[in-house]
Amino acid sequence: MAIKNMVRVDEMNRRILRLLMTNGKMTYNEVAQRLRRSPSTIRDRIRRMEDDKVILGYVAQVSAERMGMKAEGILMANLAEGVGPDHLLPLASVPGVLEVLQVSGRRRIMIRLQAEDNRSLEETIDREILPLGLVDVELRIITESIARFPGPDHTDVGS
Repeated sequence: MAIKNMVRVDEMNRRILRLLMTNGKMTYNEVAQRLRRSPSTIRDRIRRMEDDKVILGYVAQVSAERMGMKAEGILMANLAEGVGPDHLLPLASVPGVLEVLQVSGRRRIMIRLQAEDNRSLEETIDREILPLGLVDVELRIITESIARFPGPDHTDVGS
């Protein structure tokens, strides 16, 4: 499947992106210093990637646990007969739903979500997610996060 309007990203832009994905608050000067380039060059490259929609925005990485979200799970399911992926778009407004993906395999829908505890996680699934037309549901509780990428310690960008 070809991607329309694909933009070529050279090695320098990849290095800039790795830094920004680790810390979206880095200034042009900080990025320039790390990559040994001028701030104006970095500014121009970042603006171009923003204009080309390579960079879609900047987000804060938050600690779910510090916010009281101590349960995280991955829900694997299929769509009921006659239900399409667009029926899942309302999940964008469901608190705790982090990601909705269509995947390969026996269960074709994957939803990553979090809640204060396992009971709340199951209540969200029963009340907000299952009514959208999911069947053949399997919930996997995440017991430990080994690493998240990008993350604050994921800064190997080379020189």
